[in-house]
Amino acid sequence: MTEMASSHTGATASTGASAVMADVSTFLRAACCRRMGSTRSRYERNRCSLAVSDRSQESLLSPRSEVPITNLQQRRDSPRRVEIERVSMTSTVPSTHSPGSEPSVEDLLEMARSVDSSDLGKARSMVQQARVMARARRDPQGEAEALYRLAELSYASGLNNEAFAVALEARDLAHQCGAAKSEVNALNLIAAVQYQAANFSDALASALAALELYRTTNERSSEGLLLNSLAVIQHSLRDTDRAIVTYEAALMANKGQDRPDLDAVTLANMARVRADRHEDLLAVSLGESALALAKEHAPEFVPEILARLAIAYVSLSALDRALSCLDEADSVMRDRTARRVALSPGSVVTVRTARGDLYVAQHLRDHALREWGSALDLATEAGMTEVALSVREKLANLCKEMGRFEQALMHQEARYLLNEEMFNRGTDLRIRTLQIQHDTEAARQQSEIIRLRTTDLEEMVGQRTDQIELFQVEALQRVAELAEFRDTDAAAHPVRVGDLAADVAEELGEDHEYVDRLRLAGRLHDIGKVAVPDQILMKTGPLTATEFDVVKTHTSLGNEMLIGSPSPVVQLAAELALTHHERWDGTGYPNGVAGDLIPLSGRIVGVADVFDALISARVYKHAWSPVDAINYVVAGRGSQFDPRVVRAFIAVLLRRDPSLAPLLDRSVLA
Repeated sequence: MTEMASSHTGATASTGASAVMADVSTFLRAACCRRMGSTRSRYERNRCSLAVSDRSQESLLSPRSEVPITNLQQRRDSPRRVEIERVSMTSTVPSTHSPGSEPSVEDLLEMARSVDSSDLGKARSMVQQARVMARARRDPQGEAEALYRLAELSYASGLNNEAFAVALEARDLAHQCGAAKSEVNALNLIAAVQYQAANFSDALASALAALELYRTTNERSSEGLLLNSLAVIQHSLRDTDRAIVTYEAALMANKGQDRPDLDAVTLANMARVRADRHEDLLAVSLGESALALAKEHAPEFVPEILARLAIAYVSLSALDRALSCLDEADSVMRDRTARRVALSPGSVVTVRTARGDLYVAQHLRDHALREWGSALDLATEAGMTEVALSVREKLANLCKEMGRFEQALMHQEARYLLNEEMFNRGTDLRIRTLQIQHDTEAARQQSEIIRLRTTDLEEMVGQRTDQIELFQVEALQRVAELAEFRDTDAAAHPVRVGDLAADVAEELGEDHEYVDRLRLAGRLHDIGKVAVPDQILMKTGPLTATEFDVVKTHTSLGNEMLIGSPSPVVQLAAELALTHHERWDGTGYPNGVAGDLIPLSGRIVGVADVFDALISARVYKHAWSPVDAINYVVAGRGSQFDPRVVRAFIAVLLRRDPSLAPLLDRSVLA
């Protein structure tokens, strides 16, 4: 991954605040394959190292020789296919297919790899044939590899939904048959799609799973690449401390791998993190080291590294050095243009933006407006929404300083529209990936039911149906846990809410079936938060009114994710996800319903959710004592909470901990 960004001909790239994921070096695949020789198994020897070999990794950071980088952050804005030059594997790995003989699964996959840069349709046809052949020959490892390659080709075609669904299938089959390398690649592709959908938490989980599984193999050659991918996601989550540690681990992992190009990218990434933390001296030191390596081993990154160095030098008021960096960047780009090497929009935008920063420092504000205006036009044309948002902010602030208030207002209004567009698109992508995951699992489960029915095992079908519903709820619960903050206690919050809600329902006299369903359904009450941007959900300070409005959408979004399921538990979860923030007096959200019009599940979970949140520590608050939390809930009966539910809630807590009784006011116990 690189926090630099560039792209091949016709591609788009971003240099926005978030970290980027970049294309994988095609020349590395050939080099690695030569080193591995023919001692590997047929599904291993073509792969070089996992994070290098396949197109799924083109979005998981890695440099590419004489081929610019594409930015996964930008691919969320523009899903167009980025065509790249590929080294034909037939030149380095001999095919086992002899004329007149039927090609093997491996032959078909290799032939597909040799044409996928020029004819994706033909490559897809070959991979599909390989899958059919592998299944007919009862070769699950071959089928898992073919499934992964199909997912990879779908991803390359911009069909992310299809890629995600097939990658899930590849992951599961690879896991069943012990094809660890195919499973790692599938996990990486899943992480890439999740990252594009702004599902940073989900992407982090997938990337971690890929790294952990890879470490169980006997290889270490790709660990640095996997660590780079992980660090990019951590940076996007604004966890800069962990990102720095992970980048440092990537540098250590690359020692002895003869990868100066990857070292250049890693150092540049680290410089970007340091710059984001306003640690400009460190940013300059790391950037200069990255530049020295890139000039010799990764020249395609040089303009962007120079531009980012210039920005750091401007922050240090070293304007002469900043000017020198930008002049050199312009010279490199002119040379590439003269040699008819396509320039990426990302590199050009970064250089133009940095030049504008320098002009501001030199008090040449009209020149800065011109440079930033040029950068904005290019970013807009290339569909680089997040970059355009950043440049709009610069232009709005500068116009305001210059007294050009109408222009400042115009840029601010455009920023607002861009923000809204990004949120809506990100939310849609998040929900879509979750629905695909759910639908894929549901289809697998339905297939199992049909299989059991055809064997006339009706009793077993009933047992398996119950198990399937439980598995479905557990899968959704894992998604819901990702919506909580990134600490162990918060991840347990949904379980505690479900347990407390079930106990309150039992105290109210509800039947055991309802109580059991509510225990599971209550764990999904905040599942809609997976569609809330991490920048808001993980914010340590107070939320603005606009940010709180975004958070409130988690109720309706959670309902949309769950509604329509045939599972009674999930149906109940959809109901309470929508209603657990409604208030007894009708002033809640999202629909402002009141009293008994609020479903009982929402009224119960509303109390349980508030109480457990109060007694839990968060990054933005200390934990309350149980007594203070109980008093808060009691103060809200008749306004925020159903009085009958509050009475049952108090009875449950006193039964759980009788020592609380002497600490509570008599009015609470009344």
